[in-house]
Amino acid sequence: MKTEVQAAPPSPMTTDRKREDYEETFAKVWKTVRDRLYDDRMNGVDWKRIGESYRARLPQVQSKAEFAELMNRMLDELRVSHTGYFTDDDIEFAMLPAVMRGDLDGYRVAHIGVMGRTVGREYVVAGALEGGPADRAGIQSGDHLLSVDGKPFTSAGSFRGKEGTSVAVTLRREGETETRVVRVQPVKENVLRAFLEATRRSARILRVDGKRLGYIHLWTMGHDAFSEALEELVLTKLYATDGLILDLRDGYGGHPWGFGDVFFRPDVAWEQQYRRGEPRIRHTGYAKPLVVLINGGTRSAKESFAYELQQSHRATLVGSRTAGAFLGAGSFPIGKEGLLELAVLGLKLDGKRLEGAGVAPDVAVTPALSYTENDAQLLRAQQVLLAAIEQRRPGAETYRNTVVH
Repeated sequence: MKTEVQAAPPSPMTTDRKREDYEETFAKVWKTVRDRLYDDRMNGVDWKRIGESYRARLPQVQSKAEFAELMNRMLDELRVSHTGYFTDDDIEFAMLPAVMRGDLDGYRVAHIGVMGRTVGREYVVAGALEGGPADRAGIQSGDHLLSVDGKPFTSAGSFRGKEGTSVAVTLRREGETETRVVRVQPVKENVLRAFLEATRRSARILRVDGKRLGYIHLWTMGHDAFSEALEELVLTKLYATDGLILDLRDGYGGHPWGFGDVFFRPDVAWEQQYRRGEPRIRHTGYAKPLVVLINGGTRSAKESFAYELQQSHRATLVGSRTAGAFLGAGSFPIGKEGLLELAVLGLKLDGKRLEGAGVAPDVAVTPALSYTENDAQLLRAQQVLLAAIEQRRPGAETYRNTVVH
């Protein structure tokens, strides 16, 4: 006969110690926000009253996940971007310090290569990194990830110690009533480097209506290596195209400096030849028609990049309005298993606040089936780019795009 073993309840000492930890962590988060938020008026909210209200709810907290949920509900009261509380079960716990420090080697964490957000007890996928474990397993944008090996899904904690092994991910796909179970093999690596490799792998040439359309997905702008990779791919693998689609949807921000250079520099053919051998030609810029994909996951430095390309008429923006998440962030360790991302710097472009407003597309397209062969925004971008190629005057060395609705 099988005997069911009941787990012993936590001892009062353990419970009391955890309660003290929650109290201490809560106080540190609240005080850091009070002292370091970019706006000393706390964006018009009564931060003291809010703190008292949420502190009173601490006795109901029973787990690390519940504590994080309470913290983020409190932080949401500020109504500012780049502000959230993460635990070591979240991929952001490793990703954010890597971005802040420009580190492509440290902060390694087990993960499956998805971007998304937690909604209630589910993780909604925004996108899967090209060639990553989730992408190879068929996980796609819009999937609701429910559990891993029968336990609630978290973007990092679910895979701790499981890198190189096969795990069962239960998901629910949009439009389906039944759940699916897929096998995924997590990897342990620096997530910023994973984003860099995904950006490189995304570069491809689409053959549409007799034209060669370049495509590249810039997942983040969090390191100079991304601007270098973008320039290298545009001037080599994607150069012999009739036009280019630059995908800025989803992912992280970073810094905007240098990313647009390849699209604004004159296209000069730099030829060099040794005594023997064929001449080698490298181009200095890409002056052909450019379309940029944006959506509600385009945030921070990517919004600045999109704004720059739009205002200069260098590109046509296709998709949906960007996130309006345009503040400078800092990261603050909170104990051993907590991290606070906090908006510490206010930003404007041309005197305008993008925070809360975002950048509107030139051609609006509601997102549907993103990153699949039926991606509504990408398909519309192809048509807009084809029209721009057709309208371009032969021999014209200009970067000004014609907006086609």
